[in-house]
Amino acid sequence: MYDFEFPEAPEVDEAYRTAYRALSGIALRSTTIDQGHDLSLSEMIHQFGRVTEEAELAAAAQLGPLIGWRAPKPQRGTLELAVAALDLDGGDCSSADIRIGRDAYEGVDGTWHGSALDYAGRAYTRECGWDFPPGEGGVWLLMLAPVQGVGGDDAPWSYFGHVTGFVVLSDRDEDGSYEAVGHIWTASRWRRKGIAQRLLTEAKSRFQFTDVEQPYSDDGAAFLRACGYVE
Repeated sequence: MYDFEFPEAPEVDEAYRTAYRALSGIALRSTTIDQGHDLSLSEMIHQFGRVTEEAELAAAAQLGPLIGWRAPKPQRGTLELAVAALDLDGGDCSSADIRIGRDAYEGVDGTWHGSALDYAGRAYTRECGWDFPPGEGGVWLLMLAPVQGVGGDDAPWSYFGHVTGFVVLSDRDEDGSYEAVGHIWTASRWRRKGIAQRLLTEAKSRFQFTDVEQPYSDDGAAFLRACGYVE
């Protein structure tokens, strides 16, 4: 474990300011216009959802989506990056000492859409230009950056922070062994800090994967060559 400095992200700040201005405008119009001559209520709700979702995606791309978890008290008295495993196939590969909150895989409506990992997957897919984001399956290795942590001496602490990167492993032949890495991503403000390499090292140690699946982005291919995973 190690200490970290939380990276600044002025692009995220501006994205949220833009969203706030847009939402304020919608709210103002909703109290002053005559329905039928301007935006209908359903149109305003639709715009509200789209603007807030774009703000969340901008934040996820830069700093990683927000997430909650429970884990032991910090050993050195400071909040530190931590690796956790979440098994979405219903197996026993989830971390025993870090319990990821339901907001990892459930949005406000109780479905995958709008969850922390959904936002992370869509930010990754949008940046790389893939057709589909990783879905609700496989084993996700997550790098967690806590912003807040509260608790006592004798019970697990509650943490709140960001998913700064992930590696998704799949059991393609359904033999109980996770032999393939399907996706690797790090939020842009956390890159060049060793996060992806640490996640892959953890994946290799725990699952002995034999394949890092294509396609690769240009940056991804360069990273994998530097780490010795592809020629």
